[in-house]
Amino acid sequence: MLALSDELVARLVEPDVSGLVRLGTPEDFATAHLSGVLAAFSDAHPNVALQVTTDLTLNLIDRFQAGEFDLVLIKREPLGPSDGVRVWSEALVWACAAHRAPLFDTSEHELPLVVSPHPCVYRKRAMRALDRLGRRWRVAYTSTSLAGAQAAVRAGLGVTVLPKDMVPVDFTVLAGPVMPDLSATEIALMTAASVSVPATKLAEHIVHSLERGPQGFERPRVAE
Repeated sequence: MLALSDELVARLVEPDVSGLVRLGTPEDFATAHLSGVLAAFSDAHPNVALQVTTDLTLNLIDRFQAGEFDLVLIKREPLGPSDGVRVWSEALVWACAAHRAPLFDTSEHELPLVVSPHPCVYRKRAMRALDRLGRRWRVAYTSTSLAGAQAAVRAGLGVTVLPKDMVPVDFTVLAGPVMPDLSATEIALMTAASVSVPATKLAEHIVHSLERGPQGFERPRVAE
């Protein structure tokens, strides 16, 4: 109903809105939460062409500052930079393949990590949390793609950090005493200083859509 309402308003009130909008976003967030948001916008604004690029947050910020994007969604610390509008807040968890949980949920061995390459907000968050706890760790697998990282985790190669609402249903969440707490993360929307009407419309649509929060899905198991 909301999508139909957006389309009706666009066709009756602003039928001539057109142009190109360049959006940058982290891959995992785009995969889990953004596709439906962008599809609804495209249905409501058929004359607007979207150019969506996924990358690591720090790379997205650099490219945004270089003028490559009109809008960019970034991961940031809740008390971090004030740039942008917060559109999402979610807890982070440790996740692994179910059959490997008993091995990883102990401090007897180094914890193998499956992470994105530097720079990566989650990579840095994981390493700092483990260091504060005094738990030994090593980077076991590095992947630039979400699919590659999830494949490594499913194979039992290590533990990764994910937002709670983005954990696949076949993963197990580790929450034992040897796993340090991970503070919440934020997704913020940054808008270039001078943007077109279509870019402004997309920014408003993203903020409005994400305010509704995550849609229902099956939760992953939590290791005892």
